[in-house]
Amino acid sequence: MKLKLVVASMSALALLSNPAFAVPQTKHTPHKKIHKTSHHVVVKNDYQEIVALPIQPAPVTLETEPRIDTYQTILDGMDHNTSRAKPMPDWFNRIGISGGTNVDLKWGNRRPIYRTENINRIALNDVYVNFSGVANDWAKAFGSLEFSNPSQNYSRVYQPINSVTLEQGFVTLGNFDVYPLFLQVGKKFQDFGRYTIHPLNRTLAQSLSESLRTSANLGFITKMGLHGSVYAFRNTLTVANQSHPKTVYGASIGFDHPNDQLGYDVGLGYLSNMAGVNDVATVFVNPDFARTPYSPVHNVGAIAVYADVNSGPFSLGARYTTSIQTFNPLDISSNTVCSQEENALVGCTFWHAGTGAGARLWAADLTAGYGFNAMSKNQNIYLGYQASGNAVNLALPRDRILAGYGIDMWKNTNLGLEYTRDYAYGSDKGGPGGATNTVGVRGAVKFG
Repeated sequence: MKLKLVVASMSALALLSNPAFAVPQTKHTPHKKIHKTSHHVVVKNDYQEIVALPIQPAPVTLETEPRIDTYQTILDGMDHNTSRAKPMPDWFNRIGISGGTNVDLKWGNRRPIYRTENINRIALNDVYVNFSGVANDWAKAFGSLEFSNPSQNYSRVYQPINSVTLEQGFVTLGNFDVYPLFLQVGKKFQDFGRYTIHPLNRTLAQSLSESLRTSANLGFITKMGLHGSVYAFRNTLTVANQSHPKTVYGASIGFDHPNDQLGYDVGLGYLSNMAGVNDVATVFVNPDFARTPYSPVHNVGAIAVYADVNSGPFSLGARYTTSIQTFNPLDISSNTVCSQEENALVGCTFWHAGTGAGARLWAADLTAGYGFNAMSKNQNIYLGYQASGNAVNLALPRDRILAGYGIDMWKNTNLGLEYTRDYAYGSDKGGPGGATNTVGVRGAVKFG
């Protein structure tokens, strides 16, 4: 009897467990969706039934062109900056910035006003910031902002003083991994001679060769070190009987083999008109000359030769610049005229109309150096001799001897000391004669 009762009870439970007889739960939510991070919820037959469905990723659209900022595009048009360069996402890999400051102090009995020397007791020879930009593998740009306030006779190249100016700015087109040719257009120092820009004292050969002009330059550099160029720039002077300044042409050829153990270079430069050299051009526009405004009677070409060699710590360098022809006496003469009063009081200042024969200008430098390391600091000493010819009207000394010392005090920080003894042209050339001494100190800091 008990067995029959148990069987009947189990049968009843089985029937109740069938979905057809199931009683709905009182807490069901017939039209509610449950949101989860990885599943959708689907409700069927008024019951809460969770069905896991995979989520399809959103379609991705590839941008074939850069996105355009409409507002900025319109604003650039309003500001007239539509064609100007804009910062690139990887600009820091394409733009380089460097610079430095050179402060000079001078002492001495500088009676004659020689060019190439800064006679200010203390001067900010130059503060400069260089910018270089790489547009692509074939196009690069370089620019240099500069400020300086040395005395006027230091140089006619780095003008104007006491103002920030664009000293250099040019574009270089070329890829030396593909072709040895390159093209440069802009304001730059021409490849005529070799020198250091903004030195403590400019050398005599540098004064006859340094040319900072806006030019077009076509050149080449081979893997072997052979290099050369041809270039042209507009002269700032009007040649007599010509209504427009004449174009100055130049060419150079050289060979460089840089090496710490045994390195050398040699080169030759040609300039169709020596008045293209900044300091030489100054002679023609100086108001103290007889003819004002002044125009060259004819063009006089020039050549510049340089050579350097280094072996271990020793180095030797030579420079020579000369005019090819003799200048007309009305342009630059070989002597000058000074009054007796000037000679007695201050000495001839060289700024007078010349007399006598025309000048065939030349200047030469010879410098020997020795580098060493002491007290964990790189140091160097050097000796030099310089001379000029027929250059009394360019305010250059006849001869100069010099000695110098430099030391890298800290990273990118150098202190230099230089002594110069200058011998003036004698009375037979209209100069004051005698010798003067100058001691100069430079503190140089650079970054980049």
